[in-house]
Parts: sequence; structure tokens; C-alpha cells
Amino acid sequence: ASLTNTFKGQVVQATSSTNDTNQVIFRVGNANNPTVFYLFDKSARKLVKLAETRPWLKDLTIPKSQLITYKARDGQEISAVLTLPDGKSKNLPFVLLPHGGPHGPYDSLSGMDSDAKVLASHGYAVLQPNFRGSGGYGLPFEKSGFRKWGTTMIDDMTDGTMHLVKQGIVDKDRMCVYGGSYGGYAALQSVIREPDLYQCTIGFVGVYDLDMMLEKGDIPENQAGINYLNQVLPTGGERDLQSPVKNVSKIKVPVFIIQGEEDVRVPKEHAFALRAELEKRNMPYEWMMKSGEGHGFYKPENNVERWDAMIKFLDKHTQ
Repeated sequence: ASLTNTFKGQVVQATSSTNDTNQVIFRVGNANNPTVFYLFDKSARKLVKLAETRPWLKDLTIPKSQLITYKARDGQEISAVLTLPDGKSKNLPFVLLPHGGPHGPYDSLSGMDSDAKVLASHGYAVLQPNFRGSGGYGLPFEKSGFRKWGTTMIDDMTDGTMHLVKQGIVDKDRMCVYGGSYGGYAALQSVIREPDLYQCTIGFVGVYDLDMMLEKGDIPENQAGINYLNQVLPTGGERDLQSPVKNVSKIKVPVFIIQGEEDVRVPKEHAFALRAELEKRNMPYEWMMKSGEGHGFYKPENNVERWDAMIKFLDKHTQ
């Protein structure tokens, strides 16, 4: 309790201890404070800082994230993390940033999201909605997204965007979508379901072909994975209606596809399939594929290159 009081509003988590638990190592941080590791000695009642995870951020102003709620079109309350550029809160360019998963993960203030902070530090308002299907809000809420990847779940995200437009926080003529994994799927499906709402979209290691999910990648390699996909993916004709590669003709905005060449969760064939459909129709797109990277980029230099390219792409289409 004393540690929680010392670090008010931050997540305090024990990571290891001596056998007698007299000395315990804690990690402390949240969405607005980079994680720091401390050693607490119970008998000496002493707290010692061990290491900062991102010391290079110490002298920088980090855009603040906050938790908000809004009502979806059917009255369902949705929570979301909103990150704004420092000192700005009106008429901003905007990026909708749906999380991956989609079932189980959810966005909160417990940890720092690098994508949100990078985008906000370049002047963008960023919304990370916990749409239906997300974890953290009970099993019925999570199950309410099953088989509705491209319909109700997308509508919940759209309603979050429109909430910020109505509040005057974002400029409705300067809005894009970006996400990774399921978030990449949502980035494409959002501009398919709402073709006149956004100015551009970025898909990162995204799922674009729902049929392919049952054929390629590591999820369908075992029965548990197949059972999961059969439970959560749309079925029959709905699968085609909710599959981005089958609906590319509805896209009216430029697309940026980013992919790790060694991705086994969402293999590069998804990116190739989306690119082929765009090329078939002479539709504008940009492309980045990195060798040695998987489901997400892990080399700092590749993430810096990715963020640089994303900011240029977003700035081009929202200025």
C-alpha cells in the first residue's frame, strides 16, 4: 500500500524477490510515465531506483493519454484511450488506432503505447477504442464481437471517431486510420465500411483475407487454433462481405501497407493479396516490407523508419 501511495496513479508490479521476500524488485509506470525498476528492502524500509527503461524520454514532453467513454449508436458504452498533442485539444488532425487481437487485448492507461505517443508528438489526436470484442470488460462484451469483425466492431470505432468530431477535438477533413494485426484489418475495413469518412489508411502486419486465416500462418496449425477461428470469424457470405481483399473496389483513399517478411502469425501473403487487388484497379498505395521482421517490428531502426514513413504519409493526406 505504501508503494502504491508513493507512485499514485501508476501501476506497481512485483517482478522478482529474494526467497524470504525481504528484497523485492518492482516495475512502476503507466501510459504517461515510462517504466522504472526499483529495489525495495523491507527490513531497511528503503527504496532504490535500479533502471529506467526509456531514459532518453526524461527531458522530453510526452503527450498525455487519458481514458474517455462514449456511446455507440445502439447505446453501448465504449471506453477508449485518447492521446492529444501537448497543449492542444481542438480541430486536430486525427488517427484512429484500433488494437490487435482482437479478442482478449484491450487498451488502458497501464502501459505506454509507442505508436500513440509518436503520432501525438507529431500533432495528431489518437483514439484507441475498446470496441466490442475487446477483453477487459467481461466475457459477454468480448463475445459480442464474435463473427462481427467487420461490422459491429468497426461501427464502434466509427462512433468513437464521430464522438471526437462532435466534441470539436478533431477536424473531420483530416482523419486517417492505422493499426497492426487485427488493427490492420480494421484500418482497411474502416475505409471500406466508411469510404467517405477518412483521408487515408495504414495497415501494419494486417489480416486482409479472412479465408486465408484458415489456411496460412501459425493459428490454423493446431486444432485449438482452428476451433478459435471457427468461433470468431464470420461465416458463409458474411465472410466475403467482411474480408478487405474482397471489397477493395469500395476504397477511395490512399493505402500504406507495412509488413514483416518473416511474419508467421499473419503471413506476408495477406499483404501481397491486398497489393494485388489495389494494383489491379490502379489504386494508390505505398509499400514497406522488412526482412528479418515478424508480426511487428523489433529492430529500433526499422521502427524509426516505419514511423518516419507513416508521419510523411499521414501529413501528405491530412494537410
